[in-house]
Amino acid sequence: MKNFRLTSLGSRITTGSLAVGIGTSTIVYIWVVVIQGNDDAAHQIVIGALIAILLALGIGLYFAQLAAARIQRIEEATRKIADGDFAIRIPVDSAGQLGQLARTFNEMQRRLAELDSARKRFIANASHELRTPIFSLGGFVELLEDEEPSPEERAEFVRTMRQQIDRLTKLTAALLDLSQLDGGDFVMQIDNVDLGSLAREVAREFGPRADRRGSRLELRTPDHPVIASADPDRVRQIIRILLDNALTHTPEGTSVTVTTYSVNHRAELTVSDEGPGIPQRVQTRLFERFYKVDSSGGSGLGLAIARELAQRMDARIGVTSSKRFTAFTLDLPPAQGGVERRPTVGRSMGLAT
Repeated sequence: MKNFRLTSLGSRITTGSLAVGIGTSTIVYIWVVVIQGNDDAAHQIVIGALIAILLALGIGLYFAQLAAARIQRIEEATRKIADGDFAIRIPVDSAGQLGQLARTFNEMQRRLAELDSARKRFIANASHELRTPIFSLGGFVELLEDEEPSPEERAEFVRTMRQQIDRLTKLTAALLDLSQLDGGDFVMQIDNVDLGSLAREVAREFGPRADRRGSRLELRTPDHPVIASADPDRVRQIIRILLDNALTHTPEGTSVTVTTYSVNHRAELTVSDEGPGIPQRVQTRLFERFYKVDSSGGSGLGLAIARELAQRMDARIGVTSSKRFTAFTLDLPPAQGGVERRPTVGRSMGLAT
């Protein structure tokens, strides 16, 4: 009897079917017997009404059980998803509203499965990225405790440990940024900003690093200010990410150029380098979290953070690359109420040689 237990929806369907059968029979009886006075047909009408009511009851029970079974499948699937099982899918066996509900549910299940998979990959990648420098630091500490290295070896140990600490610091900051971005805790303070001024400020921060690599860091800005509508702190963060990426993945002694300009009703900033270039097949994956083109360093989070920051400012980041050339371009909205200026021959300032 459990299979024939009616749900609230099933009861409403069955009640509705009975109401239609009884109501139709009553109307026919009143019209034929009461209004037209055909008493001879009363007996046949009553028998027909009983048959109609039984048919209505049967049809109502059938569709009630059918609807209840579909709803029960959705309830069971919902419970499994609540328990963390994202493999179940509901068969779509109707074209009505319940079928649409099943399709919507399956799409929700698919997206939840993707999010769960992304979460697991994120945790695994983050754990790996954290574990590597921590194990490295632990190894150097053991060497310093158990052995007596020469002054030169000790200095090399300390230098390497400092690099690992810097790596941990950057990774921790990146993970915190991603957590805030995912949680919606990033607050954008949109204002009119001078891209040339921000680029010059950040480029000076990277001057000493470029000097140590024997690289030339060059800034090119037009004669007029390039004003964008953006959050100045987030623009600085994006420029830092792009410059760090360029100096990390290019050979020593090459040039890195930061260019600002206005075009097509947008304000743009480009960081280009003379590195080996990025293969076309991987360019679409550059902005994925933890994706790395090579093992030259970094956590694979910088470009992902830069893209998400840009999107929150109604901006875009694109990449173009060929042999011995790569350029990342930040495309920002122009200043509110500003007038577009076409690119002009601007100032070129070498910051490091």
